[in-house]
Amino acid sequence: MARQWVSADRLPPALRVRPFRWYWAAQWPTLLGTWMQVVALGFLVYARTGSTTAVAVVAAADGLPAVVLSLAGGVLADRLPRRRILLVTQSVLGLSAGTLAVLAATGNASFAAILVVAVIFGATDAVDLPTRQALVADLVERDLVVNAVALGSAAMSATRIVGPSIAGLLIGTVGPAACFGALALAYLAPIAVLLTVIPEVRPEPRDAGSRAWHELLDGVRQIKLDPLVRGVVIACAALAFLGVSYMPFLPVLAKSQLHSGPQVLGLLYSVGGIGGLVGGIAIATLGRGAGRLQLLVVGALVYAASLFVVAHSAVLAATLPALVGISFAFIALNTSMTTLLQTDTDPRLRGRLLGIYATIFAGLQPLGTMTYGFIGPAVGLFNAIGVGALIVGATMLLVVASPRFRARVHEGAVSPVPEAAAALPELVPEVTQPT
Repeated sequence: MARQWVSADRLPPALRVRPFRWYWAAQWPTLLGTWMQVVALGFLVYARTGSTTAVAVVAAADGLPAVVLSLAGGVLADRLPRRRILLVTQSVLGLSAGTLAVLAATGNASFAAILVVAVIFGATDAVDLPTRQALVADLVERDLVVNAVALGSAAMSATRIVGPSIAGLLIGTVGPAACFGALALAYLAPIAVLLTVIPEVRPEPRDAGSRAWHELLDGVRQIKLDPLVRGVVIACAALAFLGVSYMPFLPVLAKSQLHSGPQVLGLLYSVGGIGGLVGGIAIATLGRGAGRLQLLVVGALVYAASLFVVAHSAVLAATLPALVGISFAFIALNTSMTTLLQTDTDPRLRGRLLGIYATIFAGLQPLGTMTYGFIGPAVGLFNAIGVGALIVGATMLLVVASPRFRARVHEGAVSPVPEAAAALPELVPEVTQPT
């Protein structure tokens, strides 16, 4: 059966939700494998080089491409069919993980080879991320996007709890190659779903002869023109720069304030997955049209209070619940902001706006960590993080309190211009269903 172009808005709700369920289920193996690869990659690099600097360089090679390429990925997500983009990116990601598995298994995993594969993986993932996020709004009704995003966050958090433990077991028994191989095989699941279940959704019409660079600038201009986008960008920047940038200092927290060893450090890293899982499930079950403003307010208050407690706690019994609160609040904030960009902005700009969102996190989080590191000796590292927590909360609340931001949220979705809407053909969806 030949596939036909389908307009996302004209796809019947029943046919939109079913593909999302299959696609969401297919993400679990890759998310689990991704956490396993994070652990195995650091282990492999350190085992081969004995250098913590080499570990940091490989981690940067995997993450830094997102600073530049997430914007380009957003443009592609608006210009090309998202299903086709994901078929390419998921295939490259799977092949990259498979290459690492072969290199590690054959003893040919030199630092240079690992670095090259890490760059390829990171660059591909930077294009993949905004496309995956934009696809969600194609597969569910507008008032279910909050629930869909929350389910994705719940999957990420659940696999974060289990993945590192499985990786540790595999590394200790058969070696890190098994972790990379597991991720390579895991990508077969979403690729199969993309081929058999996901409809071929027509990209939104764009001006004839428009260039990719101009389209990228159109997305950036929305920060100035649209109060909703501007508010989300300000809130996202505060969270990335002063909020999540505390995480690399957990080893310092464990040693200097909790006076504990590596066992407690591992607990500090993994306990956050519990809050994320609970938060994702809770938000996903709130019902249709869960309030984005309410999520921002609750998330801001809980995040600020929890991070402030972590920064000043010297007792594990207080630190662990606060870390759960941080991850719970992050899910609420991230779900609210990404949903606003997916549902309440011009659908022709959806990919670009999500690319900007990803770029802010990729760029400002390491800068925030560096800032805390530089000013820490002067004012006290965790004193600075505590102040940062309060600034994050205050910034979020000021954004929500802004009359223009609130009015824009209540205004709702921005429709394509009449000419673009008229250009959409009347199509009968023809979707291949799973057998």
